[in-house]
Amino acid sequence: MIGQMPDAFAQEMLELAVQMAADASKIALDGVGQVAVDRKADNSVVTETDHAIQARILESIAEAHPEHAVCAEEVIGRPEAHRPPDEARYCWVVDPLDGTRNYTEGLLCFSTAIAVLDRGVPIVAVVREHNLGHLYTAVRGGGATLNGRSVRADDRPDGADLLLAIPSSKDSHAVRVIHEWAPTRGLILRNFGSTALHLGMVASGALSAAFSTRAKIWDIAAGVLLVEEAGGSITDPDGRSVVPFNLSADFSGDLPFLAGSPRAHKRLLQTVRTG
Repeated sequence: MIGQMPDAFAQEMLELAVQMAADASKIALDGVGQVAVDRKADNSVVTETDHAIQARILESIAEAHPEHAVCAEEVIGRPEAHRPPDEARYCWVVDPLDGTRNYTEGLLCFSTAIAVLDRGVPIVAVVREHNLGHLYTAVRGGGATLNGRSVRADDRPDGADLLLAIPSSKDSHAVRVIHEWAPTRGLILRNFGSTALHLGMVASGALSAAFSTRAKIWDIAAGVLLVEEAGGSITDPDGRSVVPFNLSADFSGDLPFLAGSPRAHKRLLQTVRTG
């Protein structure tokens, strides 16, 4: 069954993901202010650091688990080293540098996100914010942690102020929601420039909720598990489950979501619906 796996196997996958995130941290911090910036086809920024981190992580996965698939934000240099995502039971989903725009501007808030999917369902998750050294981890059925300590989504009582993460995108759906939230008393808006980090913060209780309209699978695969294992809720804007992920789909497709503590999610869902 999905998610039912030997403890030793889960621990091995988690330890590998944690080590790869630590390697990513060294690469990222060594390159701050020293790497060339380029533009991708969608006009988003990318750096040598994005490529270097991804290459290191995918090399480690291929060496440890050649029978596994990978899905990653940047172009995969050696696709032949991995199984295709729709042919393998396990697929690693990697966002090498979430917050590249922050990175290029010297705004020191960026992270690496790594998840392992079992037939499209996240079973291991790691998000590491590199500047503060915050390490969020989760194993399905084993809870979520921040720097080794168990965390829970902060289910504040009705009427309490809510700290909400909003997206950077300016599409009509995002703008409509932000315009509704911004003047509402008790809703306090934040954006840290890293969707994976937003979800880690929901899991740890630092944020009550996070919303996005144009997230990709690598932005949220780890965060989905973190939020769920911390007792939170994450759905698409119409209340439907975001998992299992379709590993036969076009990975460039948008995966909008609302994540939050149970009370916050229930309160905000009506404000983000697409219909």
